[in-house]
Amino acid sequence: MSGGTSSEGEDHGPINKPSGANFVDLPVGTNGDMIGTYWTANPKNSTATHAFVMIHGRLRDGDKYWKVMDDALTNAVKAKYPGVDKDAIVVAPEYFSTKLNEGQYNEHELGWSDVNAWQAGEIATHPKGTTASAFDVLDAFVAEFADQTKYPAMKNVTLVGHGGGGQLMQRYAVVGQSPPSNVHVRYIYGDPSSSVYFTKDRPQVKASVANISSCPMYNTWRYGFANFTTDVNPTSPKLPIDYFAQYIQRDVVSMIGLQDVKSSGDEYCMAQLQGGPKRRDRNLAYWKYINTLAKTNFDLTGFNATFKHLPDWSNVSRNVIAHRLIVIENADHDAALVFGSAEGRAALFSSGTLPTGWRPVGWSAAGNGQRVPSAKSGTSSASNFDSGSGSHANSSRAAGTLRISDAVALGAAATALSIVLLL
Repeated sequence: MSGGTSSEGEDHGPINKPSGANFVDLPVGTNGDMIGTYWTANPKNSTATHAFVMIHGRLRDGDKYWKVMDDALTNAVKAKYPGVDKDAIVVAPEYFSTKLNEGQYNEHELGWSDVNAWQAGEIATHPKGTTASAFDVLDAFVAEFADQTKYPAMKNVTLVGHGGGGQLMQRYAVVGQSPPSNVHVRYIYGDPSSSVYFTKDRPQVKASVANISSCPMYNTWRYGFANFTTDVNPTSPKLPIDYFAQYIQRDVVSMIGLQDVKSSGDEYCMAQLQGGPKRRDRNLAYWKYINTLAKTNFDLTGFNATFKHLPDWSNVSRNVIAHRLIVIENADHDAALVFGSAEGRAALFSSGTLPTGWRPVGWSAAGNGQRVPSAKSGTSSASNFDSGSGSHANSSRAAGTLRISDAVALGAAATALSIVLLL
């Protein structure tokens, strides 16, 4: 690595079992590999309609993240929040470091020798000879909860990550396998230090902060697709435009703390080139980036990232995306603040409209160009996840108009166009 430092993954907390959870092993693949996981004690497998997979941050403190998610669930149940499942299951895997968690994992549990490699979805180094990646771990959780023999009532699986876990989740939403049809998957990522770019373009930042000419690794995986080695479909490789087409059709919610402005986490030049030293600015820039690629009519007023030139990928987007951006005005880089907020609660539990939270002065909700994927109701037929809209200063709501049937047809057309272009 060059052009900066990273404070990610350089410390960790003890492996403690929080009240209400057990620490168990979940099989990953068929070769005996396991992922150590904090898991709701005495789960109601026969009646649970919703499962939450919460990914820890850079410190690999899965116990704390399990509690953040469990607290959010408990508080939503107490508040009688519409649609929340009191029997929901909460799990939080532990991506062990073989350098910093020595003695805390067993002979079958996965571990990574590079303390940050799991955030990029890379293959573990323990047990010896394993081929399981951090992405495979997420596949295993989705497959587990989609197993109707174990969870006959399960309808929704929500994958959540923050910070380092947000990096993993953002990339998994891009390249992860399509989930089984019997569960709806929502991907939520909060305040990642960086995201994967589909092109070589980057927002313009001051040369004194970072410069592409002096940052030769700026487009390597995990920051871009150069040298991408974790393709989940190696027998049928895809190009970045294919992953973009897949990504924008998924139910993805990006959550940003407006006060997440400290220079911490990944400060290598590859991350700095995504919008400067502040996580907030990088994530706001990425929202403008994907909307500009897709040529949506979503209002980007006040999103000040500047790109010299971006290609027009509306041939695969048809000018709409399924993503939502929620900015929590009073949150910094704190998972409890992000997911414990009113906006966080909506993202985690709502199958209706979602608030946008903060928006820049001059931004308008008119012309919302987001497509809306469908969620599965635990008690009735599938309902729509609607796109949220808000004012520049606070949260408000507006209903989306495109239904899932439109999205499915559009997605099929987009995929077909993508294939034609690549031939």
